[in-house]
Amino acid sequence: ATIASHHRETEEREVAKKVLGKIENEDKWFDWKQIKCVFTSGGGFTADAYDLFIISLLTALIGRVYYPDVRYYPDYYCQAIGWPNTTYHTSSGDVHHVCATKWSSQIKWLNANQPGWTLNDALMHAPKDMPTNSDYALKSVALIGTLVGQLSFGRLGDLLGRKAMHTATMIIMIVAALCSAMSYGTNPDGVIGTLCFWRFLLGLGIGGNYPLSATVMSETATAKTRGTYVAAVFACQGLGYLIAGTVCLILSKIWDGKEDGRDFLWRTALALGCAPPIATLWQRMVQPETERYEIMVKGEVGKVAHDVLGASEEEAKRLQVKKKPPSWSKFLSRFGWPLFGCASTWFLLDIAYYSQNMFQSDVFTIAGWLPAAATMKGVDEVYWTSRAQLIIALGSTIPGYWFTVATVELMGRIPIQVMGFVLMTTFMGILAGMYNELKTNQVSNFIALYALTFFFSNWGPNSTTYILPSELFPARFRSSAHGFCAAWGKAGAIIGVFGFGILKDTPNTNDGLNTALWLLVATNFLGLICTYPIPEPKGKTLEDIGEDLEDLSGMHSLAGEPSKVKGDLGTIDVQPEPVTQSAPAPVPTIGMA
Repeated sequence: ATIASHHRETEEREVAKKVLGKIENEDKWFDWKQIKCVFTSGGGFTADAYDLFIISLLTALIGRVYYPDVRYYPDYYCQAIGWPNTTYHTSSGDVHHVCATKWSSQIKWLNANQPGWTLNDALMHAPKDMPTNSDYALKSVALIGTLVGQLSFGRLGDLLGRKAMHTATMIIMIVAALCSAMSYGTNPDGVIGTLCFWRFLLGLGIGGNYPLSATVMSETATAKTRGTYVAAVFACQGLGYLIAGTVCLILSKIWDGKEDGRDFLWRTALALGCAPPIATLWQRMVQPETERYEIMVKGEVGKVAHDVLGASEEEAKRLQVKKKPPSWSKFLSRFGWPLFGCASTWFLLDIAYYSQNMFQSDVFTIAGWLPAAATMKGVDEVYWTSRAQLIIALGSTIPGYWFTVATVELMGRIPIQVMGFVLMTTFMGILAGMYNELKTNQVSNFIALYALTFFFSNWGPNSTTYILPSELFPARFRSSAHGFCAAWGKAGAIIGVFGFGILKDTPNTNDGLNTALWLLVATNFLGLICTYPIPEPKGKTLEDIGEDLEDLSGMHSLAGEPSKVKGDLGTIDVQPEPVTQSAPAPVPTIGMA
């Protein structure tokens, strides 16, 4: 029995090598199977970016609709609606906003810039005055849902399969995007509360998409193309940014000047977030499970040998192996440091990346791309904000993604990550050290440094922190480990949104923003240091990196004797190896057929 088991494990390992060898030999750069996988996985990432990014374009508009700044209203109008004043709790304490305190200055501006204005025109120019807690909740609740989704769906991807969970995330995103557009309530807080609920659910789907898309693409590609194709999936984030900005530009023109146009604009924009998931849902439903998952996790060596090598059904049944519970202690003892490196660098990167987004409005104002809020209507503010965001996206963010796609197999993952952290630290340090001088006298240099920071985050750690966890870990832990690292990244994003947002909004705004910039310099430098434990996976197969074949040998065979498997790559003939021990004595077959 011991000899037969030894031969069985050797045979299964050899069959697995033969199957994976054929997959690795299909290393054409434009392999249709891999391109379809980019489309399928990338479609989800386009939706992820659209849904996470678009709320920053719409928050000000939603605030104008449900929380207008009553200081810009005429007193008689406030009295008529029973809203004489408001008290909001902000990061700097309670603020009592008395109605009409800025009405006289608003009249002067309207007379000078919009002759013949009406009361409705004046009301449309009132900026948002959303309470701080509602503002931050709206911006971050999807990030919290994303963190939960990364952890839960990452683990479920290993337990229940990549295909099933990949499809489930798309369905959740479709439902949540549509329902976000139908958020209603009896008062403003009710509307925001309902919207936050659906955006949390949307975040669950987005979060699940992170580890599953990366894992599916990584397991489908070959060692030669893996980095390029996983980077291409992540680069679809840029497409999501582009679509979100373009949609808001178009909708702002469609709904401008129409009754209830502001409300219809943000609802339509959120509803359109269901389009990318719908476009790729069918392909996800019919996409087969990856061969690596079938072999290394489910133990279906024979089934894959039948599909890939053309082995007979009899041989396929005989080569079925039984799963064994994964050993987390063994995994952590072997891969603990790479896991720490991937999780910590993603955590630090997202603190910096999402914090940069928090002061984009300041950058746009300095550049002259965004007029003062009280000089615009809500729909106009969406237009100008989207326009400014698209300039940054097209000029720095999107090119950075595709520079990674073009160079990741030439330079390697670790050199790109190190380069990105070094240059982000440098540019952010210059911005912090010369902040007042740059924003006052060297605006073009200020914008250039800000754009370069985004460019080298995407041609740098923002891309590589997504790629590396999909390559460095064994198949039975790959989705879980990626989800764990991604969840640490979103924890950093939440800190960036809340912590740096509050710091920026200190009473002295300039000092608060300058302090935030110096903290970002330190954060980027720490990310550089934490890259050290991460090995370079370039040019290696997933099985070599994750030691999957050694792990496969510990599975228990089900039935049958060693023999030959014939396929289009030839015949595997496992010869008995010399064994020095004596054969065991015959075992009585009591009660056995």
